[in-house]
Amino acid sequence: MKTVIYLDELLLTNFLAAAALLLGAGLLCARQCSGLRLMAGSAAAAAASLGILLPELPGPAAFLYKVFTCCAAVAAAYGVPGLRNFVQLCVWYLLLNLLLCGAVLLPGVQSANLCVYLPLSPGRLLLCCGAVLAVLRGVLFCFGRAGTRCFAAVLELEGAVLSVQAFCDTGFSVQDPLTGQAVVLVYYPAVRSALPQELRTFLDRYFACGTAPPPELRVRLVPCTTIAGHCVLPAVPAKALRTSKGSAAGILAAFCRPETQQPWTALLGSELAVQLGIR
Repeated sequence: MKTVIYLDELLLTNFLAAAALLLGAGLLCARQCSGLRLMAGSAAAAAASLGILLPELPGPAAFLYKVFTCCAAVAAAYGVPGLRNFVQLCVWYLLLNLLLCGAVLLPGVQSANLCVYLPLSPGRLLLCCGAVLAVLRGVLFCFGRAGTRCFAAVLELEGAVLSVQAFCDTGFSVQDPLTGQAVVLVYYPAVRSALPQELRTFLDRYFACGTAPPPELRVRLVPCTTIAGHCVLPAVPAKALRTSKGSAAGILAAFCRPETQQPWTALLGSELAVQLGIR
């Protein structure tokens, strides 16, 4: 008996199911993404579901295909917020997908290349995905969430647009002492590859040996005090910091390179959070 698969139904169902799985991975890793990025990640996952129509691949190749498509969907939805955070998102999303693939043990289920076709109506399948997401939200609401709650933002610099995972720290209040401009602290290793070549070269030299900034880069040195002591951080003017709820302009982006990896890409204070509509 042959099974007839309708592509429109397959793509739409997987699009909505992937959205639930991506949101679930974000909840487990305390990450948020915008609606447009969630749609992009879901579309990538839906396109990957067409693997069920491909010729059967060997086991290792099918697993690598699943890993690659999961990473592509996560990157489209959340970007690459640092290697460690990206790997955490990918692992959770991959595990959720592989748990779904465990349904191949059920009678009547067809699979190819670790893509499964369940003998359920689209409505019932999506209802199950929504119920799992609701249970996950309920557990996190009752017992709290592990890690720092970050939110997706876009930091616009001269010659670069950075997708960052921002975190509001009520104790963070760094300002430029000359102009009074608010400062966003950017975790340099996470955004290094996205910066212009000239700025990246200077920052590498600055953090290595304290090289003086060239005038054409418009770099300012901003004093900062932490529990580790006093330091001076290089900062450049930022065109804007934007979220889905608001934006802030006339700010500086200061770069830091702490010894330990941070769960955030950009750190900001309460005043900026109010302008962005987060608080």
